[in-house]
Amino acid sequence: MWRRWTGLSFLLLIVVFVATRVSAVELEMVVTEHFPPYQVKSGEKLDGVAVDIVRALLRREQISTEHLVLPWSRAYHIATTEKNVLIYSMRRTQKRESSFEWIGPVFPNSSMLQSKSSLFLWQLKAREQANVTTQSMQNLTLVVARDDYIMDEIVARYQWPEKNVMKVRHWPEAINALKEQRVDAIVLQKNNLIALSKQMAFDLNDFVPVVDLGRTPQLYVALSKGSDKQLVERLQQSLASLHASEEYNLIEQQWRSSFIKVNF
Repeated sequence: MWRRWTGLSFLLLIVVFVATRVSAVELEMVVTEHFPPYQVKSGEKLDGVAVDIVRALLRREQISTEHLVLPWSRAYHIATTEKNVLIYSMRRTQKRESSFEWIGPVFPNSSMLQSKSSLFLWQLKAREQANVTTQSMQNLTLVVARDDYIMDEIVARYQWPEKNVMKVRHWPEAINALKEQRVDAIVLQKNNLIALSKQMAFDLNDFVPVVDLGRTPQLYVALSKGSDKQLVERLQQSLASLHASEEYNLIEQQWRSSFIKVNF
């Protein structure tokens, strides 16, 4: 009798284990963009604080899906047209709210990395225009990445004329447009500009912040709309657990130097 119950218990254990891992098989794709210091693509290597956090999250669910680094507009298109696609790091905005299943913020609210999120309008120091304000900056030509938060929210909020907005595939291309004086301004966080300067080897002193646009919405991990409900719930629970763990603290400590405030 004992052997019979032992055998049944073992069989039930296998069934439960398989059932709880079904959701892991259903993650079809992981997409992101090159967006220093959160996601940094250098040759074949993908690095960055958000990359480490998402990798830790997926390890907890025994998911080994490869991360595809794409222009943001392409990554966004895939995540809005296919099911069971994970996308990061993405600003959670009112416009996007109903288009995704939101797993959770990349950083918990208590994180010092989350607090360094002021957004600025930048110009080249050599071409800085005096007395630029939120009421007058629409007269400047602005470069943005397609389908990015800047295009979705800042351009719309401040009613930037379409004729004054240049849309490019990614942020390094946007930086080049500003350096080559094809546009007047760019909108970025300080830490993004710092990280891009390290990768692209340009002098930060050539740039000057002219308008403080305040804090940005949090960066999130999300799944495409209509994704498997069990997958959504498991990832939400795992991310919350990760944020409360020593593993997360070690990741944050490793990347903290990339978020040190720099005076311009």
